[in-house]
Amino acid sequence: MIIDKMLKGQELFASLSVDEVYLTSTFSSVKEFEADEIIFDYNQASSHFYVLLEGGVYLQLPGKTSEFSFAVLKVEQGELFGLSPLLDSPRYTATAKCYKPTKVLSIEAKPFRDLLRENCPAGLDIINRVARIYFNRYINILSRLQEAVTF
Repeated sequence: MIIDKMLKGQELFASLSVDEVYLTSTFSSVKEFEADEIIFDYNQASSHFYVLLEGGVYLQLPGKTSEFSFAVLKVEQGELFGLSPLLDSPRYTATAKCYKPTKVLSIEAKPFRDLLRENCPAGLDIINRVARIYFNRYINILSRLQEAVTF
């Protein structure tokens, strides 16, 4: 599979030109993980964001003790995750753990942010899409919490 074709197939990258998609493919790679393998840890320095190509990933938040964490989101095929560095955050805000063998597209965030600065209309579109992803996940988690505490 060619990386630029994978990128163009993702809604997030729809506003990029063919040349920008090709450029993005130069700092992207496909990575494979086994079940129970961690892609990134909570509070780890962030540098890449990801698209789930195959397999399964849970996003987990840590509990009070280091041995306890809970899954807040199951990432679906084609979804983005690990978006913190795309918003210039220095650390990941969750742990991404594979629950079965998994293949992801890993995209280096800094050169991608630089590319978005050069193309402001595409940059605004992409950041709006990322904000929508975060907002929808927030609403989903809030709804699940409300269901858990409603009697």
